[in-house]
Amino acid sequence: MKKQAVIFDMDGVISDTQKFHSEVEALLLKNLGITMTPETISQTYAGVTDERMFSELFAKHGVPVATVKDVVSKKWDLIHELARGKITAVPFVIPLIRTLKKSGFKLAIASASTATFINEVVAALDIGKYFDAIVSAQEVQHGKPAPDIFLLAAQRLDVEPQAIVVIEDGKSGMVGATAAQMKSIGLVVDTSDDYPATKLVSSLSEIGVDMIHQL
Repeated sequence: MKKQAVIFDMDGVISDTQKFHSEVEALLLKNLGITMTPETISQTYAGVTDERMFSELFAKHGVPVATVKDVVSKKWDLIHELARGKITAVPFVIPLIRTLKKSGFKLAIASASTATFINEVVAALDIGKYFDAIVSAQEVQHGKPAPDIFLLAAQRLDVEPQAIVVIEDGKSGMVGATAAQMKSIGLVVDTSDDYPATKLVSSLSEIGVDMIHQL
């Protein structure tokens, strides 16, 4: 089926903001006696909702799950402070977005971040005019790796899932894209590693219109 739309994950694909998530999460976890490096957090939980990540870790380490809501609230207070004036685009993403839009693709963002933070990033990078739909995990019952967020994006784009390609850097998003019957491109450091994506790239400069149509 000819591809008609592309869905972008945001943190780590559009904006270099995944580092803010993992740094803040590592700090909050350390305060609760759980030691994880930001790198490990990103590798394991990139794209996963805050509630799911903290709930899993708290259950594993014996931290009262009732504290999840408070920790998530603290996380977003810290991220807004940390990211203020420091939001930058992932290399080559702006030219890619422009090329895809000019080529007639419908574009969407599907992110585990809050709607407020998505809007903050979109405004900072001045890319709102390129996107036909924006979906936050707050809007669906189940976050990545469930397919819900991608299916809602497809609905808003008015495009069949099979005609959509997802660009993701997190394993959970790649799994979710497959579950939504969409092809996926994984943006990863090492393309020789095992990732559940249709195709792997180490730079967004490798992605073009032809590659998307061939998936």
